[in-house]
Amino acid sequence: MSPEVVNAANVLELRGLRVTFGSGRHEVSVVHGVDLNVARGEIVGVVGESGSGKTLTAMAATDLLPSGARRDATTWAFDGTDLLGADHKGRAVALGGKLGVVFQDPMSSLNPARRVGTQLSDTSRFWGRRSRSEAHGDAVDRLRRVRIAAPERRVDDYPHEFSGGMRQRVMIAMGLMVTPALIVADEPTTALDVTVQADVMALLRELNEEEGTAVLLVSHNIALVAEVCHRVVVMYAGRIVEELAASDLAIGARHPYTRALIGSVPTLDADLSQPLPAIGGSPPDPANLPVGCAFADRCPLVTDRCRAERPELVDGVACWEVS
Repeated sequence: MSPEVVNAANVLELRGLRVTFGSGRHEVSVVHGVDLNVARGEIVGVVGESGSGKTLTAMAATDLLPSGARRDATTWAFDGTDLLGADHKGRAVALGGKLGVVFQDPMSSLNPARRVGTQLSDTSRFWGRRSRSEAHGDAVDRLRRVRIAAPERRVDDYPHEFSGGMRQRVMIAMGLMVTPALIVADEPTTALDVTVQADVMALLRELNEEEGTAVLLVSHNIALVAEVCHRVVVMYAGRIVEELAASDLAIGARHPYTRALIGSVPTLDADLSQPLPAIGGSPPDPANLPVGCAFADRCPLVTDRCRAERPELVDGVACWEVS
């Protein structure tokens, strides 16, 4: 079934997103009622600890959920196309030519036995219907676009001949082969040193500013997200607990979890004789979530109401004590 055209104000729109594993009495919900949108030309960061549901939210949005996962939503639209009523082929057509995805481990995403240029060209030939020579030229152009030196030569290299940071640039180049409306970057700087992280983030910001490409950046690093994004969505235990402008993070964050994430970022003037600040405790088991606020056991502001009733997201924050 072909997808229908809907309002295209947002390049990505999700409403009531729920991701579950298992079925019947063994069903476990890991993402609960998430509403998320990315406007054209916007960079949105989704941040949270491991297990917060941020990556599964991005995978649900891009139709890349792992086997065994099930997605339910009231709205799922991409670049003006309604995907809820579309079959797998219809979704692939709608997403494939307009979506770029950058994973956290480029070595597992690139085929080690094939030249980088061939892998890039395949994308252009399939989605862009380009000839072999045209696709090769596209590959060289995109490698140049992501600032890889001597792209005419490097296009014939294999993935292992690139450094970790250069492989991540290759993945960004692959996403650009389709002239995307949206790039989804899932922890794109994991295992990269600080200077290479900065280079990758600067490249994403440059693509956004010069070409108007929207970006959905998934990360556990709230400092990185604050630096590059326009808007930040904070997730905990499968729910959005706060949403605010990135420029407001430093002084405007209200949810105790968001403030704890910010407080755990080391600073240059930190007292080296003291241990680094950390958030005490662990996130709850998705199969055994508490009745009230999922952050209650770790929260310095917890009250009896927090343990008895789960707060909804109101005016950008889900907390009884600060809303």
